[in-house]
Amino acid sequence: MLEAALQPPADPVAAVTHPDPWPYYRQLRETRPLYFDAGLKLWVAGSHAVIAEALHHPALTVRPPGEAVPAALQGTAAGEVFARLVRMTDGAFHAAHKPAVVQAARRWSLADVAGASAAAASDLCPRLPANSLLGWLPVQTMARLLGVLDSRLDATCGQVQAFVQGIAPGAPETAVALASEAAQALMAQGGALGLNAVQAANRIALMQQSLDATAGLLGHTVLMLRRHPALADAADQSLSVMRSFVTEVERHQAPIQNTRRFAAQALLLAGQPLETGQGVLLLLASGNRDAALNPQPDRFDPQRSDGRSLGFGAGAHACPGAAVAIETVAACARRIRAGGQFDQYFGRLAGFRPLGNARIPVFEE
Repeated sequence: MLEAALQPPADPVAAVTHPDPWPYYRQLRETRPLYFDAGLKLWVAGSHAVIAEALHHPALTVRPPGEAVPAALQGTAAGEVFARLVRMTDGAFHAAHKPAVVQAARRWSLADVAGASAAAASDLCPRLPANSLLGWLPVQTMARLLGVLDSRLDATCGQVQAFVQGIAPGAPETAVALASEAAQALMAQGGALGLNAVQAANRIALMQQSLDATAGLLGHTVLMLRRHPALADAADQSLSVMRSFVTEVERHQAPIQNTRRFAAQALLLAGQPLETGQGVLLLLASGNRDAALNPQPDRFDPQRSDGRSLGFGAGAHACPGAAVAIETVAACARRIRAGGQFDQYFGRLAGFRPLGNARIPVFEE
């Protein structure tokens, strides 16, 4: 891993799994804040100013023009759910349904979230290895908040996992088929609660969205608690202190390293002409370490009073679940550390999952 860290990443997507991507990100934002990567066939935005402009640009959308649903999902049950996800739509549909999603994500108190997370940790830690916990913990926490019965938690979490795997870019046909089966079961679960199709689909999204982002946040929180033992001891004493610790982990480590936008029409971004259909890779991790956004951005400081993060997005597609994700991880970390098995449970860092946007640690087992 040390030898790999000495070589810069091959490109901004490879940076997600690089041992130390931060010097590379700094070089990009300082010398090429917006450039076209011929290999990726994407524009790449690395500075806070360009990323913020892109996130608020009305002509940059979350899906390519003419492909509201990925081709591999069209005509499938998974594709039908995908088409109703507010986070994957723009325009009139998004404007009409986003307020309800925001309201749904904000109906729980922090105490509700902390209780659900602690209960999920108590259930899952004794029977899952650490790498599995990272993905299952946030989904089960959200399922508990949504009122899923204890007897249905494992089945529901497994279905959410299958759905996420099947809608991922490049997923094989077998995974898409399993995702469709899962989508039908989860839609039926929502229908049994009296939800319409859009509500039921976005109920799935509340669980689905929590998976990779919160898994990465939990994994990086583990790493930073180890790296800063004095700060970890302080965080053990209070949920509010642990919450501040996790908030800074999200900014400093950026579990979601990048996201994409697509030009719905010809436009200018940071003065650069973009053609219709061209994609832009927004390096959120780089933006978080931009001194224009955060003073002394490379310093890890949970007491930072002015910390700002791009990790939960901004503009029309800002994620309404930021507080839920942070509280989920904070409560889980405190519960595991209180049990005295933290270091034994999480092995040494062995790398990162091979994903193109989420930086999720892998622990030796």
